[in-house]
Amino acid sequence: MAGDVAVLCSTGSLGLTPFHEESFWAGVERRPQSIAADAGSGDIGPFYLGSGSWYNPRDWEEHDLRLMLQGAIPNGAKVVIGSAGGAGLDKAVDRYFEIVADVIRRDGLGPLKVARIYSEVDKDWLYDRLDRISPLGAPWQLTKELIDETSRVVTMIGVEPYLKALEAGADVILAGRSCDDVLFAAVPVWLGKDMALSLHMGKTIECGPLCATPVIQRESVMGVVRDRDFLVEPLHPGQRCTIASVAGHALYERLDPYHQPGPGGELDLTAAVFDEESDRVVRVSGTRWHSAPRYRLKVEGAARIGARKLVLFGLRDPLSIAHLDDIFAAIEAEVARILGPEGWQLNFRVFGRDAILGSREVERAHPPHEVAVLAEAIAADENLAMHIAKLVKYGSMRVHYEGKLGIAGGAALPGDEVLSPQQEAYRWTIDHLVEVADPMESSRMTVEVVS
Repeated sequence: MAGDVAVLCSTGSLGLTPFHEESFWAGVERRPQSIAADAGSGDIGPFYLGSGSWYNPRDWEEHDLRLMLQGAIPNGAKVVIGSAGGAGLDKAVDRYFEIVADVIRRDGLGPLKVARIYSEVDKDWLYDRLDRISPLGAPWQLTKELIDETSRVVTMIGVEPYLKALEAGADVILAGRSCDDVLFAAVPVWLGKDMALSLHMGKTIECGPLCATPVIQRESVMGVVRDRDFLVEPLHPGQRCTIASVAGHALYERLDPYHQPGPGGELDLTAAVFDEESDRVVRVSGTRWHSAPRYRLKVEGAARIGARKLVLFGLRDPLSIAHLDDIFAAIEAEVARILGPEGWQLNFRVFGRDAILGSREVERAHPPHEVAVLAEAIAADENLAMHIAKLVKYGSMRVHYEGKLGIAGGAALPGDEVLSPQQEAYRWTIDHLVEVADPMESSRMTVEVVS
């Protein structure tokens, strides 16, 4: 077996905000074999995937990538990035390559082999495999019609494309949409470490300091895979890993903390043991990996719903607050009267009442003294969405309801203009699993020497 393999997670989300340098350089001094960061998530919603938009500012991405390259390359460590740009699109991988190539040339770090792994697929790829696709998070079967509606599709690759890049001699790996844990597990597995321990380590450190206490954002964390266990250590001196913080992270974004399925199998934590290595370091052992008879990848896709406009107004009048649902119904009826009953959506979120939990809110019996209403108008085009938003704004002031005494409105608006976000509305159409014959079936790789 190889010696201990250390992986430095520079940040929980590359480019989200610039990470703190002190803890990062403390990790670099430990001479890790890999410096890695996840750059994307489905948590950001379908807009960035469907529209092909950037999630983070380019200068923040450049900040993080430059430091990772400066910390890794002089020490012979690999740089590994997954889910480029937020949604993991091919063009985001290419943008990261542009940034990395520029840093390599300007800082004199080359020559380096830079691998690009693409995981975006076209509609024909899905059509050909429709009989091998089953629902995951989506409660519906995938159909040809849904595929036709979908703007863009990515697959969440497993560890195998990363291993192929490492075998090709890559110094830097820039990948599209990926499972969070595999980009951290890749170098340990490539160097001969146990798959289960490597993936569990990756799952633990993928969000950076969230596995430590207290949570201090944008700090770096180290995972070290050994022959029979792995260690997790925060690199900010004010943080420490505890059994509770590390074991508890298994609950993060998981329905079942003991069984965590992924491409090609399942991570089994039922026999995992968490011990204190020191007052700041936790040791984990006993994790097992069970290969599956079928290799399946998650597929994500998003489709455009329409143009979107927002209206924000506040209410403090207790009678208006008590009749909010009547006000909303009256506004919707007026929109339908003028624009017809179809071809638009109108969503109201009442902050201070039930905007977060909706119908599951348990405190609705206690009327708030004031609320903020965010109305979202969605229609086929911007002009129609603006018409709906105008009707909402007017209705918030003028709708009559039982008991109303005044003739003018009781709504307070931050401005007379309709809010116009530079975002159209998208929805998830694909949240499914696809069975593939080859783990590399949905990915493509290029390796280029940058001097």
